[in-house]
Amino acid sequence: MGVLVLFIVTLPLKMAFAATTIKLAHYENPLPYENPCHGMAAVFKGVLERETRGEIKVNIFPAAQLGKEREIMESLKMGSIQSIVLSEGTSVLFFPPMEVLGIPFLNPSIEVAWKVMDGPFGQEFKEAMRKQTGIRMVSVAAPGGFRNFGTNKVVHRVEDLKGLKIRTMAHPIHQEIVRSLGATPTPVAYTEVYTAIKTGVVDGLELPYQAILNMKLEEVIKYYIVDGHVFNQQFVYVNDKWFTSLPADHQKAVLKAGKAAEIAGRGIVYISDSVGADQLREKGVEIYFPTKEEREEFKKLAQPAVLSLLGKRVEKKWIDGILKAVEEASAAE
Repeated sequence: MGVLVLFIVTLPLKMAFAATTIKLAHYENPLPYENPCHGMAAVFKGVLERETRGEIKVNIFPAAQLGKEREIMESLKMGSIQSIVLSEGTSVLFFPPMEVLGIPFLNPSIEVAWKVMDGPFGQEFKEAMRKQTGIRMVSVAAPGGFRNFGTNKVVHRVEDLKGLKIRTMAHPIHQEIVRSLGATPTPVAYTEVYTAIKTGVVDGLELPYQAILNMKLEEVIKYYIVDGHVFNQQFVYVNDKWFTSLPADHQKAVLKAGKAAEIAGRGIVYISDSVGADQLREKGVEIYFPTKEEREEFKKLAQPAVLSLLGKRVEKKWIDGILKAVEEASAAE
């Protein structure tokens, strides 16, 4: 009888200890319908809590509450944060092969970009990152559509960018793109871009439609050229040591939540890429779609410059691998 009583008394304690609460951090505003970053976080939380029957609870910390981009990536690596949503721009500081995703004019469409990351190249890429950094990628989407230039000066051709200070992420490849086009790359944290443009620290930026709208940057830029130089990608990451410490059913739940977050993030990106130009026009920004010839001018300067730089920074297999994967994915469209 005493053994039975002991079992009954201790069972709730064991169940309580089995439950855990994790942190999920990102640097965007908490707008789940407009913002792919928070949308992915919200879906990851909802699915993971549902699939684990509440045994894993997720606290979301948006808007850089736990630090800026680099800081939350460092916290994730150390394990003080279990999950984050972050773009490739800061990820390259921890996994240099990520730089190949920034090759300008690489992807002819959103669909091709995700076929590449869902295919053999992407699987090898994710595994290499996990082994090298201890960070597991469970979702691939984007913080918006293609990156374009927004400025306070009319930009229609390459020469119009000359002499301008353009905000970039701390991403060597994005900086080289800007430099190759005759402008000056100026790294500024995303949360500080509004002030940097308003005070004249920079003359413009290069961001997707939705990133501009989410931060109300249309208030400080007048012109936007849809050149589509880079399709910037975004990921849900988890600390791999934490992940592998979970029981098998919880690991399965994390992966399922990651896939759901990926689907949600991609859906938001498709919507924002489709309506972004009209939304910016409504807010007074002049939109310019360059001709095929004008866009080719950008590509002729930017892509060779970046490929040359990459050859000195990244293993050749990653450069050749993504170029081949893009070619194959494009041919299959």
